[in-house]
Amino acid sequence: MFRKELALVAIVLAVGICDLQAAQIASTWDGGGDGQFWRDADNWDPNIVPDNDANTFAVTIDSNSMGANKVQVHLQTRTVDQLDCYGEVELRSYTSGWVELILVNPAGLTNYGYLVIEELEIGGNVTNTTGATVELEDMGIEGDLYNPAGATIEVFYEVWVDAVENAGSIMIALAGKLDVEEGALHNTGQINIYGGACTAYGNILDNNDTGLIKGFGVLYVDQLLRNKGQIYAYGGCLAIDTDGPLVNEGILSNYPLSSLHMKPAVDVNNQGTIEVNAGGGVAFDCNLVNEPNGIIELLGGTLAATTITQKADANFAGFGGISGDVVIDPNGLIQITGPTNVVGDVTISPNATLEVSDGLTLITGHTTCNGTIRMLGGYIIPQGGLSGSCNVIWEPGLYTNVADFNLDGHVNLEDFALFADTWLWQSNWH
Repeated sequence: MFRKELALVAIVLAVGICDLQAAQIASTWDGGGDGQFWRDADNWDPNIVPDNDANTFAVTIDSNSMGANKVQVHLQTRTVDQLDCYGEVELRSYTSGWVELILVNPAGLTNYGYLVIEELEIGGNVTNTTGATVELEDMGIEGDLYNPAGATIEVFYEVWVDAVENAGSIMIALAGKLDVEEGALHNTGQINIYGGACTAYGNILDNNDTGLIKGFGVLYVDQLLRNKGQIYAYGGCLAIDTDGPLVNEGILSNYPLSSLHMKPAVDVNNQGTIEVNAGGGVAFDCNLVNEPNGIIELLGGTLAATTITQKADANFAGFGGISGDVVIDPNGLIQITGPTNVVGDVTISPNATLEVSDGLTLITGHTTCNGTIRMLGGYIIPQGGLSGSCNVIWEPGLYTNVADFNLDGHVNLEDFALFADTWLWQSNWH
């Protein structure tokens, strides 16, 4: 009986010791030692270097609690449950080589202040919080990166991450590169590219309804680029390359003096809006089909594609430049509303209409018209020739009239007199 009681006591003690060994320690940086190195136990409260083994650690680094402007912590490879950072904190490698901070808990690393991570590999999820900023420099995250509304991520040099959920702001600096290697990049916030690159190798880039991607540099997507929000070239050329389809249900555009250049693997069927502003353009290295309810707004810039097909019930209006062949499907309509050059062939199908108003439209290629060319105070020059059974309609426009030779806004005998003086009396037969 006595032996049984001793055995029971031993089992209880053993279980208690195991529980004690597996206890989680709340570890706080106090900088009481050298003030820089994770490995120095005197920098921690309690004075134990956080590194999961017999015990596990939930770590807090807070420059505010220490009254310091910034805390800089140098690491060797460590494993802890989770890490919370407050105030201004900088995490960097202790050596010239790569080291890893492994975070066992799915909460991973959470930033509540201004956090800089340089030359480290984070093994776990990283979460920014509203009002906080994470600066990433030449580092990687084997986990997901979460950036909520009101939070900021700044990318310098090359940064790689498994997946990104962004509702805040991501800035990719000059020569910076954000590689999303395995999962998707979901954007409902802003991604600003200033001469850098954003690449989604692993899956898709989903720019949602409220998402904005803007800047100059490179945007690469391995599988699918789905845009329901806005993508703008700003400050230069934004090149978009995808090995899969580009689906546009939002806005693709260029700021003035900037260009948006896209190279998808397959033709683009536009179901959203394409805005083409002056001093630059929007170019597709493929065929472009403007689907019903799709919108193309030509606002003084150049729209380029191999072939641009205008479907019935699609909207295409404006002035500027068009580079590529143009096909207007039956019951389709394109409205040119000012001086425009078309560098390519134009095909106007039966019951389709090309409407030209308030200026000259020059077509350098051949024009095949079996539908209608309607000139409203404008006129068309089919420089490459005109063929087909075409219905040509001429009407005075609301603002201009090709018979208003003296440009006074009225068509009367003064215009006839100017015409006669200029052309009739100076003709060879006179």
